[in-house]
Amino acid sequence: MCPAGFWPGFLGWYFARMNEPAANATEPESTPRGRKMSEPETSAQYDVWSGFYDRTFGALVHRRQSRAIAELDVKPGERVLDLGVGTGLSLIKYPPDAKVVGVDLSAGMLKKADDKLQGDGLHHADLIQADAMHTPFADDSFDHVMVSHVISVVSDPNRLLEECKRIVKPTGTIVVLNHFQSPSPVVGFFERVLNPVFVKIGWRSDLTLQECVRGLGLHVLYHFKLSWIDFWQIVVLSPTPRAPLPATDLPRGAGPTAI
Repeated sequence: MCPAGFWPGFLGWYFARMNEPAANATEPESTPRGRKMSEPETSAQYDVWSGFYDRTFGALVHRRQSRAIAELDVKPGERVLDLGVGTGLSLIKYPPDAKVVGVDLSAGMLKKADDKLQGDGLHHADLIQADAMHTPFADDSFDHVMVSHVISVVSDPNRLLEECKRIVKPTGTIVVLNHFQSPSPVVGFFERVLNPVFVKIGWRSDLTLQECVRGLGLHVLYHFKLSWIDFWQIVVLSPTPRAPLPATDLPRGAGPTAI
């Protein structure tokens, strides 16, 4: 348990820390919905988050992260890219007979992930520090790509999914786990208004799924939440057209492919 007064004190320190300009950072452009994400600032933010991420936000996403990885249906010997691997909480959830590469921009996050690799003997995984929108991998390098809680963190979500499409095989699957702006007018209004605050914390609250996939030729196979009150969605994408799944094979509550 945290002592009384911990969170107000911590948040005061955190926002003061985040108001300090990151090295080599430039002022991000404004958008109609508020401030835009900036990679230098985001990297610095998540270096700070890395010290307590597993005990805070990470503890909230365990169940849905496991379910999102299950949607990949990874087979023995397949290569999986975990884009935005963070502190590596997801790495133990992959089959040990798969080959997993975790990528993150934050050195602090990757240090925590490497501790898990060494401590848990996760020999099926490797880690690379890189920009998720400009990875060092060749075309068609991976059977699957997992994008967990990172698409609302980058400055250009559409560019990130374009990169996913480039590096996944035509027969592969891209799974995105993230919060997207609510279609409810009331909830969506508050998500837009509060976006500058959430950007300071480290992610956008006003991002729509339509904005992410627009013009890329990606095919939304299905998307769903674990419960109707969940803030996060699991979105399953294919780089090429596929026959629709029978309704009996879709997760409960899965939405239509049209978005």
